[in-house]
Amino acid sequence: MKSLTIKPSRLNLLIICALLCFCCVSARAAESSEQTTKKTVLTDLEQRMQKVVCIDVNEVPIGTVIRQLADQVNVDLIMSPKVIGNVTVSLTEVSLDEALRCILDVHGAGIIIGENVIRILSREEMPAIAERLVTQTFEITYADVAQVVKALEKFKSAQGSVSSIEGTSHIIVTDTESKVRDITNLLNTIDRITPQVLVEVRIYDITSKNNLDLGIDWYAGRRTNLNASGYPVNDDIIVEKGGDETYISSRTDPSLDAGFVAGTNKTEDSTQGYLRFGLLNNSIDINAILRAEKENIDAKLLANPRILVVDNEEATFDIVTEHPYVERTITAGSTTETVKFKNVGVKLVVTPHVAGNNMLRLKIAPEFSVLVTRVVVATSNVPVVDTRKVNTIALVRDGQAVVLGGLRKKETSKQVNKVPILGDIPILGHLFRFEGEATTNTELVVFITPHIITEPVLTEEEQQALDVTEFSGPIPTKTKAEEEAGK
Repeated sequence: MKSLTIKPSRLNLLIICALLCFCCVSARAAESSEQTTKKTVLTDLEQRMQKVVCIDVNEVPIGTVIRQLADQVNVDLIMSPKVIGNVTVSLTEVSLDEALRCILDVHGAGIIIGENVIRILSREEMPAIAERLVTQTFEITYADVAQVVKALEKFKSAQGSVSSIEGTSHIIVTDTESKVRDITNLLNTIDRITPQVLVEVRIYDITSKNNLDLGIDWYAGRRTNLNASGYPVNDDIIVEKGGDETYISSRTDPSLDAGFVAGTNKTEDSTQGYLRFGLLNNSIDINAILRAEKENIDAKLLANPRILVVDNEEATFDIVTEHPYVERTITAGSTTETVKFKNVGVKLVVTPHVAGNNMLRLKIAPEFSVLVTRVVVATSNVPVVDTRKVNTIALVRDGQAVVLGGLRKKETSKQVNKVPILGDIPILGHLFRFEGEATTNTELVVFITPHIITEPVLTEEEQQALDVTEFSGPIPTKTKAEEEAGK
């Protein structure tokens, strides 16, 4: 049998290593125990704050109540004169700390526990002392950075600050922890994708031998009786004026297809007419209407612009022809000539707002102008322009067209039908000749169709609609009858 023999030197070495390991473990355990002990040790004031108190008072000044509670556990306190009010409270077996915080919270105050004394302060005095300031950077993705900073300036505390980093979409907020949390929640609410609206405008010059109708429901989506001057006489249509805007708005009526606010400015009697508004159902195709009426009307598409605009921003359309004239200025015996221009055509400003439920609120400011004639002023042939303009608001569905009309002319031309040769015989010629009058109505009609775009990236179909813009030429300043007469 073999036996295991350990030399004395090795045995001593093993014993020494074991003792060292034991000492290290003991030291670490003692250190950990000491740290744990330090963490659990409370100051004398903190221990007193955990003692239970009792109180039952009715409409007693808050200063008296606080002192009664502090006296029960021998705690020294300092109270701000801004903490005022009466207290009605009934507490049994509640710690002093909890009792004070409950009472002070109701009265807009707080507590700060020092080493030997507690301080009672109003809420306005608390943040700079009780809550530390923190700084956080936010990246604004969709909202306007300048507008966000302006809004947060009113939202931050007196100790806080808000600034933006120039050239970036970042803002820096320094404020108390609670305020920064509130600002974070606010930014999550307002920094969202802003809907866009594709505004399509079609401008037609329509000539008709009969009265222009096209099946459009003028004035608040339904036909309205008009007087001899062309103004609504239906009792359900009322006229309101507010600020710079003039409205014709409909009273509550279940027969209306949509809440529509249409507007017009009363103008002097003129062959040019007045502005009028109407609605087309979103299921009706404008081209289909014009094709159906092709036997009675001649519709010429003058322009078909489209523009993509952010919600609550202006979309401006200017489709005009510039008419030059010379302005002469005489100063100290010398004459200065300046060429100036007057614009004739259509100016249109549309401000869309997505109202929800697939509805849009359109603020429309159209201006129609037409060249009436030219007059000679100081040897200068100055154009005379007849203008119609108005501000109005319409509530329409997505894809529903608003129709603007009213810039129109009614012209009567003399027609002569005769038998060749025989119709020219003196005296007897009238037996072979017929003379009559033909009436032609011309009106400039504008169709405004808004489409809500909810995604930041346009679909292929939407992009094509935006890219295609048709211009058939400048808006004519003369009717066909005038052009033929001038030949």
